[in-house]
Amino acid sequence: MKKSTLICGIVSCFLLLIGVHMKLMHWAGAGVVITLSIALFALGYAVLLLLDKNKLAQNSYQKFVNIISLVTMIIVAASFLFKVQHWPGGGALIYFAHAFLLIMIPVLFAQGSKESDPVKKLNINNTAIILTFVIAVSIYLWWRTAAMHP
Repeated sequence: MKKSTLICGIVSCFLLLIGVHMKLMHWAGAGVVITLSIALFALGYAVLLLLDKNKLAQNSYQKFVNIISLVTMIIVAASFLFKVQHWPGGGALIYFAHAFLLIMIPVLFAQGSKESDPVKKLNINNTAIILTFVIAVSIYLWWRTAAMHP
């Protein structure tokens, strides 16, 4: 199952890069490629990752973190898709994406504090720190562009 998860993730990322390039070049079919890549990521990779992680989960808190991670990945992917495709509801989905990402930060720090393995603890805490930085930049850029284009 881990191999299929990896392949699904690589293919969705590769398709997304192609679709974004096509969109920037204003080539036909860009929207279809982006939509397929986001659907593959959200419905393929994210779900397979949840199944893989839940097999390794040792308690109900880790399963809760995995489910919150799945929901967050799907909402972030959907908000990106809706904004890039200029579909209605993209702005509202970005609010939800930021909210879920902000929820993920303390959840990850709490998971890191409960981890006994120092390497896993460091990885989880580093992920939370990087997520905090990315969210801060994302919120700043989103509000900045929203203020410039009311």
